[in-house]
Amino acid sequence: MSYQGLTTWLETETYENLKTEAMDHVWFPFQQWDDIKEQDGPLILVEGNGVKLKDFEGKEYFDAFAGLALVNVGHGRTEIANAVYDQLTTMHYNNPFAYTSIPTIKLAKKVASLTPSDLNKVFFTSGGSEAVETALKMARQYHYNRGEKQRTKFIARKGSYHGVSLGSQSVNSSTWTRREIFEPLIGDNVLFAPQPLPYRCGGTGKTPSECAISCANAVEEIILQEGPDTVAAVIAEPITASLGAVVPGPEYWPMLRDICDKYGVILIADEVINGFGRTGKMFAIEHFGVVPDIMTVAKGITSGYQPVGACIARDYIAEGFRGGKENTFGHGFTYGCHPAGGAAGLANIEIIERENLVENAATLGSYLLEKLAPLKEHPTVGDIRGKGLLCAVELVKDKQSKENLNTIPGVEKKLTQRLKSNGMLTRATTFLTVVPPLNVTKQDIDDMVDIVEDGISFIERELNLT
Repeated sequence: MSYQGLTTWLETETYENLKTEAMDHVWFPFQQWDDIKEQDGPLILVEGNGVKLKDFEGKEYFDAFAGLALVNVGHGRTEIANAVYDQLTTMHYNNPFAYTSIPTIKLAKKVASLTPSDLNKVFFTSGGSEAVETALKMARQYHYNRGEKQRTKFIARKGSYHGVSLGSQSVNSSTWTRREIFEPLIGDNVLFAPQPLPYRCGGTGKTPSECAISCANAVEEIILQEGPDTVAAVIAEPITASLGAVVPGPEYWPMLRDICDKYGVILIADEVINGFGRTGKMFAIEHFGVVPDIMTVAKGITSGYQPVGACIARDYIAEGFRGGKENTFGHGFTYGCHPAGGAAGLANIEIIERENLVENAATLGSYLLEKLAPLKEHPTVGDIRGKGLLCAVELVKDKQSKENLNTIPGVEKKLTQRLKSNGMLTRATTFLTVVPPLNVTKQDIDDMVDIVEDGISFIERELNLT
């Protein structure tokens, strides 16, 4: 079938026919076909504008998950589409292994100007998993080039998500990726440290600071136990999205930096979700005054208008790859450095800066947490947390035991369906995510919080937990 265009399809297709074709031919990530069928087929979206999406039948929804935590500048940005169109109709592709393009050069320079300190060398990928994969290989080869071939181990954190490629899955312990199916991965070369989540501290502390200190000390204990000269890198999100906007105590990241410096270990900050204004800073690591050795980004770099990711290295890391052919980083992706991706990234970042969306994320993020705070009175709300417009409401069956609400069969589906029926799309698992585009307004937040409260109240009535 040829491309007919949205207008033609809206005029000639039926929702039922599209649903049937989708069920017959589309493999949906992380979902069962039977579950989708149970919900009367997939929701088919056709239009986006600002913080809202519209389905085939014309119903509007708040995009409270910003697509997949990436539509930072909002939907319907024609100037990004125009920038991509202009590049595609001029030169749509070049071999990135041998040549480059002006948009690629300019985006790399722009990104380097925004990152902290001397994070100056930008290695482009097609997305976040590839960016993490690149960072892991870069860290290993950096040590290899220096004659430290035994530095092969990585330290990640329990519950964190870093991607689904074989390498990124290896440093990933988020339960919903089913890590155990794909083992052995990197095997014994990955160790997991506790998560500095104050509400459920993986360490021994009770306050955010105590939790931060104990979890950072646990990283050092792992390094010493394994042997400092065997550890290549520590990888972590500054603010962990996969466990619901985990903001560590202020001591955590400075301590990680000191520990890595002490033992010659590379510190990787995964900013794939955190980056480009999401947390009220251009990069979340700025909240902690720390400069990582390598930073991974994707998602918000183009707000999803083109698939782009990047691994950004400090100057000293790049210097470790200079010399003869044997030192060259033998790594790359067909669609890394795509010229249209460069154009989209530049147009996207220009909107972020021109419209002060980083500042808006900080201001309205505080407002969002303020509006969510009264929900703590609900019997199923265990914790409310976040930074900027990366916020979450943790749902529990019992506040004393902190048992997750989703241990009750079917509760996730019921809550998701209730939110959707009231015009809000987001993720509801052990926590309910509120991660809207950065151009959200106070009125949007008021409306979304009302929908969240209705959803929680509905579930409590259904489960007789009021």
